[in-house]
Amino acid sequence: MSNNSPSRQSQESTESNSENSIEQNVNLDALQKSASNVFHVQCTSIQEFSEGGFHKVYILKMEDGKEYIGRVAFPVYSQWKTESEVAVMEYIRLNSNIPVPKVYYWNSSVNNPVGAEYILMEYLPGIRLCDIWSDLSMEKKKMFLLKIIDIQLELKKLSFSKIGSIFFDGKNDRFKIGQVIESDFFTGERATLSTMERGPFDTTNKYISAVIRNQILYHHTFKSIEQQKYWIPKYEELYKLVPKYFPDESKTTFVLMHGDFHSSNILVNDDEITGVIDWECSGAFPMECLCTFPVWIINNQIIEQTSEKSEEIVILQKFFRDEMSRRNPDFICIFDNINTDEEKKEFYSAVFSQEVWKVEDFFNKFGNRISKELF
Repeated sequence: MSNNSPSRQSQESTESNSENSIEQNVNLDALQKSASNVFHVQCTSIQEFSEGGFHKVYILKMEDGKEYIGRVAFPVYSQWKTESEVAVMEYIRLNSNIPVPKVYYWNSSVNNPVGAEYILMEYLPGIRLCDIWSDLSMEKKKMFLLKIIDIQLELKKLSFSKIGSIFFDGKNDRFKIGQVIESDFFTGERATLSTMERGPFDTTNKYISAVIRNQILYHHTFKSIEQQKYWIPKYEELYKLVPKYFPDESKTTFVLMHGDFHSSNILVNDDEITGVIDWECSGAFPMECLCTFPVWIINNQIIEQTSEKSEEIVILQKFFRDEMSRRNPDFICIFDNINTDEEKKEFYSAVFSQEVWKVEDFFNKFGNRISKELF
């Protein structure tokens, strides 16, 4: 969870890094053979292309000159993560104009010749936006932001009655909202907790409450007695505050959002966005999660910003805000509601961060104010 907004961007943590760095024995010959069978032409070579938090990506070159992507999942939260990723890409492809890779074949079981879950999908042309962003003129950056706004508003149109990830329902190529697939629900041994509440959830209140109860369950199961005595009471205090920030509303609309909507997952070719990739941990979430600045035009508190860089960010944020205000005032209204309420924003951050010190930091900042309001 970003400190600057409630955007559900992936977070790096010690426990998730150690889990995701697992080396696996993938049978690349079997992956090539699978590609040959699926595309009815010989796969002549396979080349490792990139590695993400939960997967490796390979380029599969075929005898007819075509290229495809082989996306191999790490052994993290088996089956569900792959199945939701495939379903959400197909849902977006059928229900929006957002360019996503077409999936040709997938296997969500590790009991196959490849030895891992994998997806065979379309190879989209282009380079990552993050690789050229710093070299673009201000005019070009604004031009791409207009296209990013198009994508965000496309996602905003895709509404749902529950919070959760998208899955195939097994009936006539239809879709359903199922359990939430995101790192807070499966990293750091969380995947092994059969009693963890995973959804889907009818309201934001129930979703936030479940996340906190899951944190308590995780600490009770895997942490030392000393850590339990220190942290569990803090999460219990956090839990009591959920109704203050998120009343249990009966009628709420949730929207589709990308689990890591960053410039590294946006492909561009010349002046066009040719693909939005890496849809792991995506699904239907509260509107506040979508209505944010693109993460790469937010000041990074960890990386020292030059005055020139900070000035550029101010310009781009104003441009983004003005354009979005013109096109979708509701987006900006939601944006302002969360960003002008520092306390609520920090509460959101404390709930979703796997860095437990943020819970303590929240109470250090706002504990006195909260006590006065409640008592």
